[in-house]
Amino acid sequence: MKKDDFKFINEPTEEFFIEEKVVLDKVEKEVTKEALEKEKRAKRKRIIKKYTTAFIVTFTISAVLFVFGLSWQDDFSSLMAIGDALWLVFALWLTVAWVVLVYNQNLFSPLLHGTKTFLLMFVGKKPKEDYYTYMKKIEENPIPKFIIIVSWITTLFVFLLALTTLIMIYA
Repeated sequence: MKKDDFKFINEPTEEFFIEEKVVLDKVEKEVTKEALEKEKRAKRKRIIKKYTTAFIVTFTISAVLFVFGLSWQDDFSSLMAIGDALWLVFALWLTVAWVVLVYNQNLFSPLLHGTKTFLLMFVGKKPKEDYYTYMKKIEENPIPKFIIIVSWITTLFVFLLALTTLIMIYA
């Protein structure tokens, strides 16, 4: 006797199982789409908050440096003093942005580690970590990319302000 010879009346068909599986897959896809969309919105809000906070901090630092530049010149009213203070802020931000970028690329690692090792040699000590470990530590824990982006955008913004004041002075 073959198995196909007998047919059970209450036996569920395969089509029923396939339909149920398709319905469950659709529900899972809808749930995951909604969850992904919510997660995407939350991630976007976190990124916007992070960049906004960073720009507020850089603006505050720039304003303090600007006031320092004006007070250093002891002139708060002339356009030349304002321009000079802006160029000071630009030079400092350019230095910070460049150093952060170069540090992340590990270009200063031989210089910094070599200098530290050389100076420790005069005291008679060995460095706690070798060059390879020092380099890997920087590679594994880099400065976040958004800090580099914010510092370069701030540098560009201050440069445009300083250039505008320079054009206004000589126009």
